[in-house]
Amino acid sequence: MKTKAVVEGIFVGFVSMALSYWLLISPATLAAISIRHKFPNAWFSGLIVWYATFVVIAMSIVIGGAACRVVYIHTARSIP
Repeated sequence: MKTKAVVEGIFVGFVSMALSYWLLISPATLAAISIRHKFPNAWFSGLIVWYATFVVIAMSIVIGGAACRVVYIHTARSIP
């Protein structure tokens, strides 16, 4: 019966990871472009959008992992 908890946790983790990426990528990209326009000659201005994308991916992975863990613990407790 633990497989049900694992499958539900993984599914919710992937869904929350995708949803958080979808919600965070646009504001992060707009912020990165704004920073690039403010500091055009800075050492980081060429790759600032990539840096923002990597931060969003990392945050999405953390959010997905946390959601997976919470759902797994909740589901594992309810299964006898």
